[in-house]
Amino acid sequence: MELNRFNNTLSVPAHTEVVFCSNSLKFDSRNNQHTSVDQKEVNRFGLTIFKQIYLTDMQIYLRPVSSYWCLLNPSEGLKRSRKDERYDHIQLQDHNIILAFGSLISPQQFKCVATKFQFEKQSNSDGSLYFAKYNSFISIHIEHVKFQLKRDHIDNHRGVIIDVKSSSHFIMHICLKGNLEEYACQDEEAVKDYKRQFCLHTARGQQWQPSFSTMRLSINNIQTNDDSVHNALSYFIQFFTCHSIPIHFGSINFSNKNSIYRNNLLRFKHTFIFEYALDMLTSVGCQIYEQIVNNQRLVKYIKELLNDNYSDSGAYYIFERLRRFVLSSESYFPELANEWSTIWNRYHTFYLGSTFYRIDNAWENYVRIPWFCLTPTRRIVKPFKFMQSNRVFRYISNVHDSMAIVEFRDDTGSAYLGQELVSFLEHYLTNGFWFGDRHYIHLHHAQSKIRQKQFYFYCEAEGKMTREKLESWMGNFDDERLPAKNTARRTQPFSSTEATIEIDKKFVASIRDFKTEDNKYNFTDGVGQISSELNLLIHKSIGVDVDGGGYVSSVLQIRYAGCKGTVTVNPLLDGETKQLLIRPSMNKFKCDHQMLELCKRSLRRNLCLNRQVINLLSHRNISNSRILVLQLQNILWLIKSLVSNQSAVSLLREKILSILPWSEISAHLLLCKEPFFRRLLLVAISNNLNQIVTRAHIRVPKARYMFGVVDECEVLNEGQVFVQITHEDGTKTVLEGSVAITKNPCHHPGDLRALQAVNHERLHHLYDVVVFPKRGLRPHPSEISGSDLDGDEYTVIWDPELVPISPNPIPYEYDAGQSPKPLNRIVTRDDRIKVLLDICEQDNLGLLSNLHLIFVDKFGIDSEEATNLAAAISEELDSVKSGQHPYTPQQIRELLDKAGKSRPDFMQACNYEQYPSQKILGKLFRSARSLSDSFNNVFPNRQNTNDEILLDNALLHNGYQEYVDAARSLYVRYQYEMFEIIGSYGFSNEIDLFCCIDSCEMKANERSDIQQTAQKLLKAVFRDIRQSFFDDIDPFQNSKAKASACYYVAYTDKSSKEQRMLSFPWLFASQLLANDTSMLENPFSLDSYWQCCLKKQFPSIRNLRPNDNQFMFMELFDMYSKNASNTNDEQMINNAEILIKHLITAAKFIHSN
Repeated sequence: MELNRFNNTLSVPAHTEVVFCSNSLKFDSRNNQHTSVDQKEVNRFGLTIFKQIYLTDMQIYLRPVSSYWCLLNPSEGLKRSRKDERYDHIQLQDHNIILAFGSLISPQQFKCVATKFQFEKQSNSDGSLYFAKYNSFISIHIEHVKFQLKRDHIDNHRGVIIDVKSSSHFIMHICLKGNLEEYACQDEEAVKDYKRQFCLHTARGQQWQPSFSTMRLSINNIQTNDDSVHNALSYFIQFFTCHSIPIHFGSINFSNKNSIYRNNLLRFKHTFIFEYALDMLTSVGCQIYEQIVNNQRLVKYIKELLNDNYSDSGAYYIFERLRRFVLSSESYFPELANEWSTIWNRYHTFYLGSTFYRIDNAWENYVRIPWFCLTPTRRIVKPFKFMQSNRVFRYISNVHDSMAIVEFRDDTGSAYLGQELVSFLEHYLTNGFWFGDRHYIHLHHAQSKIRQKQFYFYCEAEGKMTREKLESWMGNFDDERLPAKNTARRTQPFSSTEATIEIDKKFVASIRDFKTEDNKYNFTDGVGQISSELNLLIHKSIGVDVDGGGYVSSVLQIRYAGCKGTVTVNPLLDGETKQLLIRPSMNKFKCDHQMLELCKRSLRRNLCLNRQVINLLSHRNISNSRILVLQLQNILWLIKSLVSNQSAVSLLREKILSILPWSEISAHLLLCKEPFFRRLLLVAISNNLNQIVTRAHIRVPKARYMFGVVDECEVLNEGQVFVQITHEDGTKTVLEGSVAITKNPCHHPGDLRALQAVNHERLHHLYDVVVFPKRGLRPHPSEISGSDLDGDEYTVIWDPELVPISPNPIPYEYDAGQSPKPLNRIVTRDDRIKVLLDICEQDNLGLLSNLHLIFVDKFGIDSEEATNLAAAISEELDSVKSGQHPYTPQQIRELLDKAGKSRPDFMQACNYEQYPSQKILGKLFRSARSLSDSFNNVFPNRQNTNDEILLDNALLHNGYQEYVDAARSLYVRYQYEMFEIIGSYGFSNEIDLFCCIDSCEMKANERSDIQQTAQKLLKAVFRDIRQSFFDDIDPFQNSKAKASACYYVAYTDKSSKEQRMLSFPWLFASQLLANDTSMLENPFSLDSYWQCCLKKQFPSIRNLRPNDNQFMFMELFDMYSKNASNTNDEQMINNAEILIKHLITAAKFIHSN
């Protein structure tokens, strides 16, 4: 594209899309054949988006206007022009630059936080922009300061607003979710001597840097006539486009007379909770601070709250709900003062008498403690962290006052703290920090939290004891002289556990470990025994109905005194004096604590393959076609739930919280067409498809996750295992034949072992676990990723088509490295802090795992590059205990160079060149992505929470009108209870809650805790609502009518999209569906119906099986799947994919009729 500046003629290549963006742009197309589309809409900022798009093959003549801007595919153009260098540099020597940090306080106005956060460069002074290759970051240099902008600094929901003043001047406002990285030049003569700037809290009362909401950048070329401004904006737009950041166009005024913080920092001195809750709200961003300082109505409400006889609970409730309101608001400018009265009334009217309040204040094994996030510039206060308790928390009576969880993050939100952030982390681990009148100091961490950079901090004044005294109570760790291992030992009391029963030491005995003759390996590493009598007492203590058919585990993962590991049930110990047998390998430190604490217990756990396991299976000659077919079967199982009632119930039972009465609900014939359950199905399908595409999580019906234990009866030989699985109906099956066993992570070819499952009656008391032999040259767990038996969960596959028949590769010798030397003195706190800093600085586990995927794809899993890296990953995993890392930073850079500039497509690395991987992961990715795209195209709005819902008259029983008022009252109460649960976990609506999808407050390792506690809250709410439902009715007919009234009230609710609770009537499913004869009235099965739809709507599907008038979908799919598995015929795979795509379209057709 070329623009003649003199006559405003724009020369455009044929059939090119041109987008003009201006408030006043006019045009004249002389003799042009073009199409024009006007787009005008108001975005969430209140700005008008004005675009005119032309597809032309000639020229466009622009009338002279005061301002214009034209963008012609800037990303593609820049890709062609960019140099093969690390940066593209634009010098802005003769430009005026203004960079300010603050907030948009209205749709037309930006305000800076304070004058010290406004940076200006006049012409003839230094200024430049650096655009990193692959759009990894943008560096803005203004004299002796530079700021680095990365994708994760930007609020990709709100995006960027661009105001083009002229061809030499633009202003952009970038909405932020994290402060930029700031660097200052230490030596004006040394241009490259930049050092990262921190805002370190060193004294009580010291202020932190605000959370900037918006960055304003103005670049104006007032002297030279060049393309520097145009190029700069094009680079910015390429960066935003690459990272899918929304771009808006509009003009914003700069209110530079007053700053947001002109009244100094806001401080309402009162209780700790009040200050905590207020800081929690202002941590959202300085746009909130602006309202609290300058909105007089809001200030009045806060002062009234202080002056009235309020409770800490009330203050926390108001500010935390205001925070929820801000984060969930569709508007960028939510008015807090308008919500205050509504929230306060809800607190008194609903909250104090709610089931949620009652349960939430009575958790036995969960606590809420203060939660802080410290970054190089900010202290972010979060809602109290809801987490499972541990030994230390149970010992401290006022844990919510004395303990806090503190996570360290870069300002992008990343948990990776490289070398430049070590001093930042060290400062707080050494000195602690102040909040109000509390001084928090570092105590320790849980082992599972170290890579997340989460640590426990302790306030001695509130805990009523010194840190040293508390540590002394935890146990004596002095015997361990290796700093890293000593640090790891001290995490044991912080393991998330459930207190069960106290076991006096007189009932405990120590038994020997079984090792190989050379003493090199331990067959019983981390596993002991327990009587079935004690096991039942433990299950009763945690609420399992052992007399009513509740699941009683055969293996427990425990903490007891200074011991950790698993214990297996041994019925021969019943009636004996010693009923808990501990091995030396379980004993980690000295401690007199006698409460047996439960970490986890053996259960039925469904299994999904992942990329590592798939690579190993493919390497062991499991055909690509078989794995592809398995993925297609998984996707078919998901999609069938939209057209088959039986499949719908199967999916909902497995993927939705176990809270709804599925046995009654499954009586509803057209479950997959019912609005609420259809939304559950669509979201569950979408979530699982995403897991398949991004992680290759493929469900395997004939596989489970299982604890590994040892054969105490000594009946198994080397190469044998015992596996007995249980079923939902309570029956058991002992596996016999070859099984494949591995454990995550698994990178080395020898990590996957094919072993022989055998049946031995003496082991029948063990189930849903894998029992390894006590014989052989080396323990099988040690061969599998260097594992042990202290709680490691193994992948056990008994699908004969997924079990390798090739010989097991030689396992890697994981413990062959040189052991570090212990100190000749007791390990000190300084030693332990050094260990933590080393772990955080060199935490490269994620990077190494990704490199392994690349090396496997480029060089093969058994290549020297991949096997060396597999060994290094094992060493990096163990670094938290050994203190040793496999690579130096220079060696990691060399590995990155070896990986090259391209990445396999399944990694979806948008900042790199991508190529279609020809190995199994690439084929799985492209197949899954194709089907996922089809699903997303057919069902783009999966929740449809704002659509009109048609009532099913079959569910409106006679006389329901009489109960509508009572049902509405009950619905309002239920609605509030659900809001509390949804909000407390950071979900958006009831569908997200029931599906337990990732929320803004959820980490991957917290999903099980959230599922467990959310389920308990829901059960309590359901129980109380159901009790109220039946309180004032007796006859069965009346309950049917009242259930219909509940259905009517919920399904005619006109509330906003996130507030409608369609789950409400299904609490009374047996009453609502009573006498439902729809099954009897329809002589045709739904399966027959959708198969007819396929044949009728998609005649082309017959081409997949010509000359066959008898069309059966599943028969055809099974035929293609079987042929593909047997012959590796890719065409059979393609045919199966086509069938599923047709089924997706048929599902849409069925739901629309």
